[in-house]
Amino acid sequence: MIYLNAEVVSGLGEDTFWTWFKREFPSSLFENPAGFNNNDMVLRYSTLGFLNRAPVKSIALLWELLPEMKVVFNSHEWDQKLDKIYECAKYCTYRVVASPLAKPYYDAFGTVDIIPIGVNTDLFRPMNARDALRDKYGIPRHKRVGFWGGTTHPMKGFGRLQQWASEHPDVHWIIVWKQEAEASRMAGASNFTLVNQEMLAELFNCADFILCSGMLKPFYMIEWEAMASNLPVVILDGVRKDFEPSQNPRDDIFRLGWDRGSVKKTWASYLEQRGITW
Repeated sequence: MIYLNAEVVSGLGEDTFWTWFKREFPSSLFENPAGFNNNDMVLRYSTLGFLNRAPVKSIALLWELLPEMKVVFNSHEWDQKLDKIYECAKYCTYRVVASPLAKPYYDAFGTVDIIPIGVNTDLFRPMNARDALRDKYGIPRHKRVGFWGGTTHPMKGFGRLQQWASEHPDVHWIIVWKQEAEASRMAGASNFTLVNQEMLAELFNCADFILCSGMLKPFYMIEWEAMASNLPVVILDGVRKDFEPSQNPRDDIFRLGWDRGSVKKTWASYLEQRGITW
């Protein structure tokens, strides 16, 4: 049996890794039993810390970028959460990161494996309906349109977006905010909040490119989803990312095994090698 320990399964009802995994691996459950068997496995989100229960195989999902944030911003703000993350990394049987760029932050705790989180390439895809979608969302048909999504948190680089936008006044912006409370409306842009995945996929198809202004190295999930929609990528200041996107970034998604079909095969093999049936 596979037990799924998520911090948040689906905040806005979106089809996350957790809901996808539960669907694709039917033996998995969102619970922890009173006792575990030798052939059980726990997938543990790192911010939950270590599951201090009877001996059981466990995988720490080390997807948070807080170790890099601490270095970049030289701050103790996240130390309490980092203690939980490092506890999870130290005591879980296995460790998994989504990006090779995150691996060095966890090497001290043992072997670290790399498995992509996976993008829904059926949902996030080119739709070839740009004019109709721009009309639907009130976005100018004949403007060059940039896309940016995130929060005002420094790691997302909203200030860097504002600076770049001031230097490129010809660009109209689609700004997607994660939550209403975090939104900082940008004048002259089309601002959206609480966007579901279906709407997000359509907004990608209204844009001509996505701007990556984040302060951290790995691509954020929204950037992977934009690339699956074949949205060209502009990376500010030559920040090192997971890879240099091509002119057809959707092809890169499949080449790198970030599509869900490939990720399922990777997880199936990973679990089977550790004696877990699903």
